[in-house]
Amino acid sequence: MGSSGKGRGSSLNFSRVHEWVAAFLVMASLATPFVSKVGVCADKTAPASLRFRLTGEPATLDWNLARSSHETYVIMNLMEGLVEHGPDLKPRPALAERWDVSADGKTYTFYLKSGVRWSDGKPLKAQDFVDSWLRLLNPKTRAAYASFLFDVENAEAFHSGKLKSASKVGVRALSEQKLEVKLRRVVPYFLHIPTFWVTFPIRQDLIKKHPKDWATPGKILTLGPYRLLEWKKGRAIRLAKNPEYGGTPLPQLDQIEAIIESNDAKARELFEKGQLDFMLDATTGDFLKYSGAKPSAVAKPLAPKIRVQQFPYLATYYLGFNVEHSHLKDAQVRRALALALNREAIPGILQGGQLAAKGWIPPGIEGYDSGASLNGTLYEARGALAKAGYAEGVGIPKLSLWVAKFDGAEALAAYVKKTLRDHLGVEVEPHVGGAAEYHRAVHSKTADLFVGHWGADYPDASNFMEVFRSESGVNSTGFKNADYDRYLFEAGQSLDAKARLVSYAAAERLLLQEAVAIHPLFYRRTTVLLGERVREFSMTPLNYLFLKSIKIGAQ
Repeated sequence: MGSSGKGRGSSLNFSRVHEWVAAFLVMASLATPFVSKVGVCADKTAPASLRFRLTGEPATLDWNLARSSHETYVIMNLMEGLVEHGPDLKPRPALAERWDVSADGKTYTFYLKSGVRWSDGKPLKAQDFVDSWLRLLNPKTRAAYASFLFDVENAEAFHSGKLKSASKVGVRALSEQKLEVKLRRVVPYFLHIPTFWVTFPIRQDLIKKHPKDWATPGKILTLGPYRLLEWKKGRAIRLAKNPEYGGTPLPQLDQIEAIIESNDAKARELFEKGQLDFMLDATTGDFLKYSGAKPSAVAKPLAPKIRVQQFPYLATYYLGFNVEHSHLKDAQVRRALALALNREAIPGILQGGQLAAKGWIPPGIEGYDSGASLNGTLYEARGALAKAGYAEGVGIPKLSLWVAKFDGAEALAAYVKKTLRDHLGVEVEPHVGGAAEYHRAVHSKTADLFVGHWGADYPDASNFMEVFRSESGVNSTGFKNADYDRYLFEAGQSLDAKARLVSYAAAERLLLQEAVAIHPLFYRRTTVLLGERVREFSMTPLNYLFLKSIKIGAQ
């Protein structure tokens, strides 16, 4: 899920900024609610437990409706899908044992694994996926991610209300173990779609019985490595190992507690006192403090065994241009502004382990091109501005720059302001604000310049390139180009991997070098602080944390 200003969904309307902190806790038993103190348990027979932090209250644990990290960090450990991503980010079997694809590339037949059972012991059926997908598409559900299935035959028409009969949507159960999906067109990346949480199966009988609160303790049924035990609003969510789970690896941790804590300082204090054992999405200050980049007189004595680890995250931050602005309509002006910025300097300014962006598609996704971004000298930047009729910035009014709050937002805004003023004579007025304020400014086109970002919903070039298609709902630049759209159409119709990447490369050059609709700035990484009890830990490039893979114990 991409995000801007993310996630984890899309660039401007699906928040994919994964801000949560996690930690290990040893609890005496599930009957002891919300243990507040953590320590290494002397009783070796006690269940292994994990405690982690959610930065906010989940709006829902209904996976058809979930859209934020507050929800998905729990859901991804309660549920699984037909397909999952392997370490190479390629789709591999999960609940589906295998699949067939028709010769024309438009029909997928999934064969479910035998023996998969819900937490009440009932077997998983292909109809559970049909029920989920039709519920996701039903306009009455009002699901934010319904569009993920629009390439299923008749799905978009059903969602829009033009088609009333759900039976005509291209998903059906051929048997209890066989699911057929018919697409309206060739979708080369389709196998990435059923890795996404909104496509996970549901129990229609449960939802009919408890339509308003089926996704709550005592009612919800799951089939992932954990089950929902307790949810005390505003305080904590507790999970327990699912005895019916037969996937791999089997979780080491018996008990999970998600503490709902919005205050970063409180969470950090618990971590530094050893009451939490790891901390996700640590800040730049944390990175500098514990990585040794800047010596700290406080960190070492408090927590001598804390170590820092960073993980790749498939997200690109960029400078976006409002191409409908009276002065920014000229691509030469946009070219000048882009070339005046030194991307290589940004990691040093932000100091959080960021990487200078070489293109729109981030490294780790097939199609990444280290030479895709616009490159040039300051001399060329000044020449482009003069060519547009604004030598030394004369004639260009003060431009507004909007940046949604993130770790380093103020420093980045200050850098852009100073650089454009000093190098081009162009004045910029920065606005660093909350997500809602930022989104209003960008969507309404009152922002002349903006710093956006997109985090991958699935690891394919299409997920990035489609953002700036003319009719994209998350294209806030105003950029529309028939050639760009044609390149995307060609890539989307081809099952030839090399041909697809050729088309995407042409589109990326047009977007970044010719039209200069955006200018990539940096790629972020996920920083995690690990305490002494954490033996094995990993984050995926999609910023998922799978609790079943975590191991604790002596180093």
